[in-house]
Parts: sequence; C-alpha cells; structure tokens
Amino acid sequence: MTHSKFGRAVVIATIAAGSMTLGACNASGTEDAAGEIVITCATCQESPTDPFLQYNYEAAQRFNEEFEGTYRIETLSNANAGSGDERLQYYQRLALADDLPDVFQLNSAEIAALSETGSLHDFTDDLASDSAWADSFQPGTFDALTGAGGEVWAIPQQRDPIGIYYNKDLWAEAGYDELPSTWNEFEDGARAIAATGTIPLALDGDWATMLMWTNLIGTAPGGQDFLTEGIAGSNYVDDEAAYNATERLRDWHVEGLVNSDAFSGEFQNAAAAYLSGSAATVPNGPWFVKTNLQGDAAIDGLYESTGYSVSPGWDDGQGLVVVSGAGWVSGTEDQTELEAVLAFLRFVSSEEEVIVQAEQTGANPAVIVDEKALEAADLEPLSSALVTASNDVAQTYPHVRVHGPAGFGNAWKNLWPAYVQGDIDTDAFLTRLAEDANAGGEQP
Repeated sequence: MTHSKFGRAVVIATIAAGSMTLGACNASGTEDAAGEIVITCATCQESPTDPFLQYNYEAAQRFNEEFEGTYRIETLSNANAGSGDERLQYYQRLALADDLPDVFQLNSAEIAALSETGSLHDFTDDLASDSAWADSFQPGTFDALTGAGGEVWAIPQQRDPIGIYYNKDLWAEAGYDELPSTWNEFEDGARAIAATGTIPLALDGDWATMLMWTNLIGTAPGGQDFLTEGIAGSNYVDDEAAYNATERLRDWHVEGLVNSDAFSGEFQNAAAAYLSGSAATVPNGPWFVKTNLQGDAAIDGLYESTGYSVSPGWDDGQGLVVVSGAGWVSGTEDQTELEAVLAFLRFVSSEEEVIVQAEQTGANPAVIVDEKALEAADLEPLSSALVTASNDVAQTYPHVRVHGPAGFGNAWKNLWPAYVQGDIDTDAFLTRLAEDANAGGEQP
C-alpha cells in the first residue's frame, strides 16, 4: 500500500502529463434520451480477488435492476479501483483534469488529500435534509471522513474491528491456551514459539506492521490521543507511547520474532507464512477469512485451528483498532447526477445491502442493523466473535494508515527497513516519519 516519495516538481509533471490522457477513461454521467440518469462508478468493477470490488459490482447490478428507467450505474474499469499505492495520485490527476467519476471509494487519508483539490462533493446538506438516513449510521463513523470545516466528504462503507489471528495449536505448544492479554506475556510466548523453530509473528513492513505499531501505541497511556490527534502533527519523538512502541516493535525484528521477509510491503508474504503453518500469528481485518483463510493457500484444518483476538495491552487493559475510514465519495456537482449518486448511496447503506456486504466480504456494517437481522444472516463466526469482544475492550483507536496524514504509509514503508537494520536511530526515524508523512499529501 505504499510507494516511493516524489519531489514536488515530479508530482506536478506527472499530474500534468496524466491530465492529457485520462479524459477517455472517466466520462461523467449524463441523462440519456429515455430520461434515465446515467452515472459513472470507478469502484464497481468485477474482481475475482477483491471481495469488496466484487460486492460493489453486484450491488451496482442490483441497483440498476431496481431503478431501471430512472437511474443506471455505468462501471468504469481501472487498475486503481481497489486500495493501492497509486490510487490517490490517480484521482488527483483526474481532479486536475476536472474528470472525476461520479462515485468511487477512498480511505480517509486519501479523502483528506483529494478534498483539497475542491473537487469532492460535500454531503453535509444531503444528510441534514434526510435525518433518518443520517441517524442510521453507527456513532463515530463519520469522524474520519469529516473535513476541518465540518464538511462530510464521504458516506461510510464499513466499521470493522481489526484483530489478531493466531494458530491455537502453535500457541498451545508454547503453553498458551489463548493469545496473551499483556505485551510482556506476548513476548514471552513469542520467544517460546521461536524456540520451537516456528515464526511467532508474521508482518509485511506495511499494513500489518503498522497494525502492531498502532496496537502498541493505542494500549499505552496517552496512546489513543496520539493516534487520533498527534498523528497529524509534526512531533512524534516527544510522544512517550509512540517512542516506546517504535523501539519495542524494532526489537521484535532484531530478536528474530518476526519473519525475515517482513520488509517487502506485500501483505501476501505475511499471509503466506501464516497460511502455510510457518507462523503462529498475523494481524489483519475480518476480510482475511474470505480472502485468505478459507482459500486454497491455507493448509488443511487451519481455519478450525485459528482464533481471532483483540490486541494484548499494558496494565490498563487490552485494545482494538476500529476502522471506519473508508467511504464513498463523489466527484460531481451536477444536481441531476447527484440525484442518482445519492439514490445509489442510500441503496448500498440500506440494512438489506449492508448485510449482503457483510456476508460477502466479512466487513461489518457502518449502519445500525437490527440484531435479529444480523443473527438471521449467520455471519462468519470468527469475525463476529471479535465484534462481540470489542464491546469489552479498554481502548479502541484508529489505524494510522487510515487515519494518519496522506503520506504516512509511504513514509513508513520507505523508512522502516533502514531503522530496523540500524541505519538510523529512533529519534531520526520518528522525526523523518512525521516530516515525510505530512509532506506526502501536499498538493501541487
């Protein structure tokens, strides 16, 4: 999910060059001769590997069928539809060319950066005029999608607690019936597992590594404040929770408690270690079950041997990353097209549709859903159990990749290997991380 840092001049040149070639890719929606309002969606394409894109595609087909003759979604195909390194720059180029799709998805950091182009629709008035729709969302789901001036830049897609998957058999061999509840116990268990020749913790240098950094910070005194507010600032070095978490996570690598290819930036490397039974633990969201654990790459019986837990913690209790930072955005201000955009967003945030999404992706709804309806849906038990457990954790906090500055992911991926390998010390790593993270979302 990261890529190299570009200089300002290079970004300008890239955007300028891209703006000359993108017009044919993203024609805006129109009203056709029959009076049907046609809008474009750049996140509704078929995908055999991404359950979220596949759900979007099927939802768009259901929407087209239900509203035939009134509204229609036209699916755009592009390589940046899913979460990826180049997605923000792709949409920045489209914004510069005044050719954004009518509807598409971004995470909160991307939304914050793209909103500075002035090309995103503000949903504030739409929600204010439809209080029943606005009140259907879970508390806090708009927090990461709201601008400094109170603008609502996106309609939430899901609200997921992100936990830690662990192989119950491998941890049992080390003497633990469940994932330890404190970080000291976790380290003791990891060392016991390493002594058997098994990798205690599978990481990737990107998303999963930052998940563990987030958990270490979020469960420390004052850590929640850093993750919700301090992460957007320029001073990481003086935050005790961030400083201690950084050194502890580095020490796990140095001590050999993490897979040797943990700097690749590819989550599939971490997943492969867990799915093959080589690693005892890997952090990720509930979608890991659909995309990996129930796939052909997993060894026989691994699903039955897997537990899904909240994070260990310090003396103040355990914690949990809660992600609600992805959402649907719109690049149109045409009132006719917005009528169709809003109809589609009300459709995909309806109780019926969010349950279908939960069944297909493992994600949890961003809207409040009747308990009986959820029980009837018979959702995947591993992730559902974590939702229940999340009600009792001492702390919840956002993932830095989703809630941090737009350049955070790239900065981390570039700097983390050098830090772990001893090329820079903790002060230099955190100082440069803060500087590069905040510079990464700078607009031309």
